[in-house]
Amino acid sequence: MDDAIDAGQVSEFGKKDLVNANGSTAPLRALELFCGIGGFAAAVAGTNVRVVGAFDQDPAALATYRLNFPDHGARPVDLERVSAWELTAGGIDFWWLSPPCQPYCERGAHRDLADPRARSLVHILDILSRIPGERLPRHIALENVAGFVGSEAHGRLTEVLASRGYQVQERLLCPTELGIPARRRRYYLVASHEQLRPVVVPELLPLRPLAEYLDPGFARHLLLPSDVVARFGGALPILEPADGSACATCFTAGYGRSITSAGSYLQCAGGVRYFSPDEIARLMQFPEGFRFPEEIGLRKRWHLIGNSLAVGAVREVLRAFPTLGLSPAAENPSITGEKMV
Repeated sequence: MDDAIDAGQVSEFGKKDLVNANGSTAPLRALELFCGIGGFAAAVAGTNVRVVGAFDQDPAALATYRLNFPDHGARPVDLERVSAWELTAGGIDFWWLSPPCQPYCERGAHRDLADPRARSLVHILDILSRIPGERLPRHIALENVAGFVGSEAHGRLTEVLASRGYQVQERLLCPTELGIPARRRRYYLVASHEQLRPVVVPELLPLRPLAEYLDPGFARHLLLPSDVVARFGGALPILEPADGSACATCFTAGYGRSITSAGSYLQCAGGVRYFSPDEIARLMQFPEGFRFPEEIGLRKRWHLIGNSLAVGAVREVLRAFPTLGLSPAAENPSITGEKMV
């Protein structure tokens, strides 16, 4: 597909953070579980990772994934019922997981493992605890909301990983610490049967101007109705594009539905408007060539990008794996994060 994202495209990261990505080391065969629209695929572009399978159940997410990463084997899989064979066939080196966050969200009921949406993670951990040692992935990485820390699911995850001999590192990281003017503080775990690089926490980077991420021109279809602006007034997180310190609040899957708790808005000459899906994708550091299928509407695009990953943060976390071909954390000043002991 001519319009698909090139496997070697590294977005704004540039190739300077790659070391021996195309060297003698055999590519790592990866599965992207709960793949969504392909945040992990975007994060590993140009590295030594080859995504050979991407599993999800949302048809719109899979359509978007396939449009941008047509060679990654994206397909619908019920991860509550996925088999050990599907997770290991062909020799899988790397599992990426971004399981549902609702059981652990601050605004949720905090049902943890009692929440039906936690069943898929529990099922995968059960498989991980039982498969023969020679079929275990060499590396595992996981992303979730900060509220995952200390949950029963978190305890089960670290228990299983320890029982299978994985070295584990955990951290909390927000894109603002990498200079990106958009908040999305998340929990990240990396686990390996090989030596991991240490977490490095240098000084924070200054925020880049929000204006760098915005579409040109005036988008009338993104304007909030004037009565909505009048009604909610000061409760709306409205940003001025020219404000050098402007920083967007976390965009969620509810953007476009929930008025006050799903993301920021922009003040423009014609009034107050939503961020476009493309603008949010840039703030999440998806590559410039990333696209949505034309048949997917505005609200669903917001939903998909709000459910996705902060690509730059994921890439920084993955530096812990030396075999990916990324420069070490100690040599890259953009690495940061709140180390968890």
